[in-house]
Amino acid sequence: MKLVGGTVFLFLIMIASYYQISLHMISESTRQRSEEDNIDWVQEDASMKETEDRTNSDQKDTSVDHISQLPDHIIHHILSHLRNVKDVIRTSILSKKWRALWYSFSVLIFDERKFAAEIGHEDGSNMESMFRNYVTHALLKHDAKKSHLQKLVVHMIAFDLLQDTDYLDLWLSIAICRNIKELDLHIGIKNNKRYTLTSCVFSSKALTGMRLSGCELTSDNVTLPNLQKLYLHKIPLVEHFIQNLISGCHSIEDLRFIKCSGLKHLQVSNLSKLKRVDIHHCTQLKKVVINAPKLETFWYCGKKTTHCKVSLEECTSLKRLTLEHPQVTRDFCENQLSNFPVLEKLHLSMSNNKSKYVIISNPHLQKLTLKGCQKLRNAVIDASNLVSFECKGETMPWVEVHPLSFTYAKLYFVSKPGHRVVGYGDKIWISVKSFIEKFNPEEFKLILYSNKNIVIHEDLNNVTLPPMPDLGCEIIKSSACMDDILFSLLRALHPVTLSIISSPDSKFPKSVYEMIKIKDEDPNCCIYNASNNKCWRHFLKDVNFEDLNHVKFEDTEVSKEDKRTSTWYNWLQSEYATLKCQVTSLRLSWNSRQQHAL
Repeated sequence: MKLVGGTVFLFLIMIASYYQISLHMISESTRQRSEEDNIDWVQEDASMKETEDRTNSDQKDTSVDHISQLPDHIIHHILSHLRNVKDVIRTSILSKKWRALWYSFSVLIFDERKFAAEIGHEDGSNMESMFRNYVTHALLKHDAKKSHLQKLVVHMIAFDLLQDTDYLDLWLSIAICRNIKELDLHIGIKNNKRYTLTSCVFSSKALTGMRLSGCELTSDNVTLPNLQKLYLHKIPLVEHFIQNLISGCHSIEDLRFIKCSGLKHLQVSNLSKLKRVDIHHCTQLKKVVINAPKLETFWYCGKKTTHCKVSLEECTSLKRLTLEHPQVTRDFCENQLSNFPVLEKLHLSMSNNKSKYVIISNPHLQKLTLKGCQKLRNAVIDASNLVSFECKGETMPWVEVHPLSFTYAKLYFVSKPGHRVVGYGDKIWISVKSFIEKFNPEEFKLILYSNKNIVIHEDLNNVTLPPMPDLGCEIIKSSACMDDILFSLLRALHPVTLSIISSPDSKFPKSVYEMIKIKDEDPNCCIYNASNNKCWRHFLKDVNFEDLNHVKFEDTEVSKEDKRTSTWYNWLQSEYATLKCQVTSLRLSWNSRQQHAL
């Protein structure tokens, strides 16, 4: 069992326990053994023969292979959650049943990029031919078994109109014939030639999800009655096709358009099950009208210079709204926000928004983000259930909140080149200071960070801001778990210093040190992530206490990073030396991502 790998095995058990099948079997066996043990205690005059029989029975129970008793469809479901085919194959050692089932696994993934990396320095044209023959052979073999196909993923680097059309038509025909449920097709574009999706795909009664990239869609007859998810990426679209698509896909719940061209007007209606719509960087869009009474999530992202009118007036069930376009944001704030009575999460981009004031009022709103605040001077927020607030940009608006019920707040500012840093008298400093003072100082912690330096205030008393051109600030409830926020900063920044401002008798600095210092020999928290996307524990070399009074930076040949750290330390020494507080500084050293990859 150990050969499967700790993380993979734990994942298998976690999925199996979700179905409460394996755990039920194990608990039942344990219960039976426990009952027999109790009988041993009360029946001391039982014969040795009975005792031996009972012992043999116990041993037989403990040797039962419970994981092999899982039904086939649940094993397939477990396999579908593994990240790659190699791990699927590794599960074959679990039992004879798993060894047989992994081969009939109904999720097939063919990625030409990974295929090319494994082949190595083969001739380019030969590699392309090998990949196409490999996919064809695998699908024909699957077709010969006449087994259903859950999911097919094909990622082709570049499409050749003359050579590859027949391949793709064959692959998709086999998939549709085998009642495929999910299709992910990513086709690279070569010489401006695109693959035209074969018409048989548009008449599948089994498809529930489809992700298409780089293709061309031209069918006039679309009948996909069970399609629930449709993601279109880098696909030229025309309005009449979208209307045919919508009219033939009444079950769609999740609809996404990413970097699609050609479409100028998008009108979505008569989709009674639609819950999510994403539109990202479809630069030719001029108007979007969504009429979906069950829509819960809408995310629009577009170029600042492209004007687009977005209407969601009939979407009264909307809970999550993200608008990353200043014009659309302004229109919604002025005319449409009141149309969403159950809105819980709101993310607004204020970049280049000419509005200097914004008023947001919603009794259900729980999370609010204002991004790109350059000209915004005043934000009035009337939201009785608001628990999270974020503000990002070059300036800090004056924020009025009625009532103040936050459990978390995040501010982040980056000045333009040449602008003065945050400091005494600066407008940002005054606004941030005023915002922090709204919170009960004993009930909240404050985290400040800039580049490679972090400081944590155990409470909000005696807070000053460092003179830095970029400044992040996070305020959290003292009762909340701080680990997640701190872990996120450690992963993103790989800080050189981490300092803690606390009361003289506080145990908080030691707990932070111990939390960071704990390091497994081989952390398996992100075993599947690429080397440049692993958590901070994989890169941390060491962490030590540091005495600020003995830190010196030479004036010659000092790196920009060291100068910033020197400024940070000088600020800590000057601001907190005379106060009745404890300043604890930790010095962290890191391996580079390149070293870790090697």
